[in-house]
Amino acid sequence: MYEGDSFLTLGQVGRVGLLMLSGALALGLAWLVRRLGRGRSRALRAGVALSAFWIFLWCSPQIYYVYYMTLFDGLPWQNVVKTPPGLSNVLSLLTFTDTASLSNHGKGLMGWGLIAVALWRETKRP
Repeated sequence: MYEGDSFLTLGQVGRVGLLMLSGALALGLAWLVRRLGRGRSRALRAGVALSAFWIFLWCSPQIYYVYYMTLFDGLPWQNVVKTPPGLSNVLSLLTFTDTASLSNHGKGLMGWGLIAVALWRETKRP
């Protein structure tokens, strides 16, 4: 299914670094969603999660491009962030109907993870 995926073209160090970067971004966003949603209604927390996911989809290509600049000599500095993703793009990632790639499936999993973090029951603090 993932034959020819760009992740598979990276060396072992590049793959590990990319996984670490993706994990750090996901954990950071999960923390932010939890923090911003604290004390809010479930609907508002879900909105925070979807907003964070949308911002990630829009801005993360620049973060990943800078990472690729460290892996490959000669990549020029450029802005790779384009127009914000539309609702259909967000929905196709969340429903796993976008092009089958590790990146798109990872984005879908992260989106659902952010929603789960947002909707997870809050515990009362003494």
